[in-house]
Amino acid sequence: MKRPPADHNEESWSGALSAFKDELEMQKLFAKDPMIRRLIDYVPESEPSGPMMALEAFTDSLWDARKVRPFTAKEIKWIMNGVLLGIFTVHMKGLVYTNLKMENVALGGFDPSKPNENVRDLIVRLADCGSISKPFTREITSLTYRSPEVHFGKPWSSSTDVWSWGIILAQLLQAQVDFKSPGMYDSIQTGTLAEKGNVIRDQLVIDFDLSSVPFYAEDEQCAQFLPTPQLEEAYMWANTMIEKGVSGEDIQFLVEVLNPDPNARLTVREILESGYLEV
Repeated sequence: MKRPPADHNEESWSGALSAFKDELEMQKLFAKDPMIRRLIDYVPESEPSGPMMALEAFTDSLWDARKVRPFTAKEIKWIMNGVLLGIFTVHMKGLVYTNLKMENVALGGFDPSKPNENVRDLIVRLADCGSISKPFTREITSLTYRSPEVHFGKPWSSSTDVWSWGIILAQLLQAQVDFKSPGMYDSIQTGTLAEKGNVIRDQLVIDFDLSSVPFYAEDEQCAQFLPTPQLEEAYMWANTMIEKGVSGEDIQFLVEVLNPDPNARLTVREILESGYLEV
């Protein structure tokens, strides 16, 4: 069951109700799409118990499952293929999911005690339609999964979902070889939301050598946040993952997905056609 957050403040309630109705419209829009968590029933605002949505039940989110045990390579590819098909469903309607993160991926059939012998027993769905929108420039996505173009206030489109997808993949691969450590860009615990955002933005600048990427370096607004290129630090995250045991094939694929230039980033279709996710 899902309801608007309860709030005694009339203005806050009005905003929450509006967001709830927007999410309901998105649920109806994707009612026939199998990769989106289904809307089972809806209780309107006029009813005593409304407004309320009854959504397809799932036992776990991907985040819940990730904290229980590492996934096998086949499980990771099957899950990430399902997530990719979900965002492809959204993109086919000219929309952007905008809030892709492990918590918003519903997972059914997960065995917490041991790897699933048949990965096809794992059911994967996008679970939250509340942030789906047309391409724009507003701030979107949880900090960990936020693409560089969003951090720098540049226009974004469907490629921002691909970045978020790549971060999830990176975190699952990291968990295979270093289960207890926080995932990529998921270790910042202190500071305000704005301060955390600045820390991650500045780390992205170094990790992906944004000072050498024309998309950012040639933009006056972005350039003021860019230091002198630090080539010795660029892509050290990839080296660290290889040293811990992530395969070179996985890293090469990640580097293509996590291209900081959204215009050069792999598209959903290109990823699907690459063969990387075959199990």
